[in-house]
Order: sequence, then C-alpha cells, then structure tokens
Amino acid sequence: MPHGGRPHAIHDEPARGLPVETLCGDPVVPQQVSLWRDKNVWPTCWDCDGVWRESEGILPWPRKS
Repeated sequence: MPHGGRPHAIHDEPARGLPVETLCGDPVVPQQVSLWRDKNVWPTCWDCDGVWRESEGILPWPRKS
C-alpha cells in the first residue's frame, strides 16, 4: 500500500476510508482500493519488509554473507 513515498505492507485488504496500520506501525487511511500498480516502482519500506520476512521465516534483506 503506497504511503509516504514507499510501499508498505498491511495485514489485510484495506477498505477505502477506514484506518489501517502498516506492519511498521504507521496509521494510514486508504483513499483508493486497488493494487496501486502505478506505485510499484517506489522503494519498499524496510521496516514493513523486515516484519513480513520475520513472520514468514525468511531471512532479512540485505543478507549478510
């Protein structure tokens, strides 16, 4: 979900106009409900990515060798 110039992860599909919290803790109110394909070139929110990876058992990125 685009917010503050980055795509953020949320727990569930948002409903337009109802507040949701991103995985990194930012509260947002979606104004549109879609896949936001035009915003998929924004850099990912690292905090949301880290929370998502941890919940899925995926190693953090960037990986240290």
